[in-house]
Amino acid sequence: MRDLEKGFIDKNKILEYVSEEQIFKLVFGYEPIVSQYVTSPFRLDNNPGCWFEYSPRGELRFVDFANNRVINGIRMSNIDCFDAVQVYFGLGNFYKTLEFIKEKLIDGKDIQPVARVIQPKKSIEKKSVKIYIEARNFDSRDGKFWSRYGISKQNLIKDKVFPVKRIKLLNTKKGNKLIRVYDPCYAFTNFKDEKKKIYRPYKKGRGKFLTNCRADDIGEVDSVPTVGRQLVISKSYKDCRVLRNENLNSVWFQNEGMVPSSEILISLCKGYNEVVVFFDNDEAGIQASSKITSIINKFFPGKAKSLYLPEHLNLEYNISDPADLYHRMGPAYLKEFLKKNL
Repeated sequence: MRDLEKGFIDKNKILEYVSEEQIFKLVFGYEPIVSQYVTSPFRLDNNPGCWFEYSPRGELRFVDFANNRVINGIRMSNIDCFDAVQVYFGLGNFYKTLEFIKEKLIDGKDIQPVARVIQPKKSIEKKSVKIYIEARNFDSRDGKFWSRYGISKQNLIKDKVFPVKRIKLLNTKKGNKLIRVYDPCYAFTNFKDEKKKIYRPYKKGRGKFLTNCRADDIGEVDSVPTVGRQLVISKSYKDCRVLRNENLNSVWFQNEGMVPSSEILISLCKGYNEVVVFFDNDEAGIQASSKITSIINKFFPGKAKSLYLPEHLNLEYNISDPADLYHRMGPAYLKEFLKKNL
């Protein structure tokens, strides 16, 4: 620490001795984990909708779309670890911030400088579409929509489903976009690599679903056991949660037309005695289910089967999936159907 002891101090010199994560910890009380939603210490915030991410230059940033303030020239919507310390502790300028960090994390400690590791960014990652959200509090609209399927606020929180009031898209074919939503809108966020799926249930046509997920991104896959008697594959979050509320091991695919790779299917199914593909009882659902069961049975003969609701429910009541059945016929009807068929 000879240079620092002589009084020479700058941002890069500080980062030779401590990491950005350690500096952020001075403010947050923990070292950040990328892609987890957190609350902001810079404003009254009880609803996790902020996150940490690495910039294309490899810098760790704290992102909070809901904070539009500018403090001492610092735009609080997107700050680095030095900005965070300066604002949180009310330090007058950047140099005082460096001195503060040096005093708290470096002085008196037997640490040696190390080369700073910059998070690598592949060119393909820079071009991939990214989705960021600004979450809002749950309100009566959410209760009205989800309760018809027996899905509670606690279910949604556990499954990392957030109500949304603003969406930011980066790297789309038409550039970056900011979308403000005034109708009920939800983000399914329980995927790896910060991927998300946006769902606007009352929107018609294009825009009802928005995602940067791929076929291999399976919903709720991390919250089911890897071994068991039976796994049910559904085609939507709603169906999956309705089935999980009936104590079934269930996951959901992005849609009926997106089939995960054979490698992913093998990993998903190998620990179960039986796999049931429970898609819609229309032509598209039946064809997709048949395709997926055939792939699974190719690797595990006789393990997979298809399940559909009776055709008359679709023809007479427009009921094609488990969530619709719960909503229109009631939980007892669904429970009886599952008891007879699973």
